[in-house]
Amino acid sequence: MFSKVLVKLIDQAIVPAITLVAVRVVSVILISNYFGIDLTLGRQGFEYTNPDDFILVNSYSTFFMVVVVAVGLLYILLKSLIFHDSHIAPHITANLFSLRLSSLIQSSYDLYSQGAIWLSYLYLLTISHGIMAFSGLVFPWVFWVSLVLTVCSTVVLIFDIENEMEIKNMKVDQTEGVVVRFGGFDD
Repeated sequence: MFSKVLVKLIDQAIVPAITLVAVRVVSVILISNYFGIDLTLGRQGFEYTNPDDFILVNSYSTFFMVVVVAVGLLYILLKSLIFHDSHIAPHITANLFSLRLSSLIQSSYDLYSQGAIWLSYLYLLTISHGIMAFSGLVFPWVFWVSLVLTVCSTVVLIFDIENEMEIKNMKVDQTEGVVVRFGGFDD
């Protein structure tokens, strides 16, 4: 039997995976058309007549994949900063409820599980770009851009998690600081 957390993570991993496959296929076709590269679809996938054309198309299409994952992660981080249920401003909450958009307000569990999925895809892309750059299948700058985006995204997500932990600790400290005394008991 699968745990609820694992099922939820698998469920949340489907949309980014489909998005990445779609971006890859569309970007290969658009980049090939843009640069005037002959592209044929064979039994083993897209086929190129020139290895340099393959490196060019592969580099740019994988770069677009990294950009899409970074934008997806940025969207989750923005939701975490603006619409997080632990620190959303009351006037924003009221506006969202009046516009019937209360579903934008999300819990830490939802936001950070989504962030972990998107960040995992970014790490997988960075590792694969490193291997492809080392093998000469993509331009080296694609690996460096994906590495920088991965490091920056990781740092921002960690800062947001630390900020959330401080908010939770402040709420706990405020509730523990209340002392109620009855009668004439002295400490």
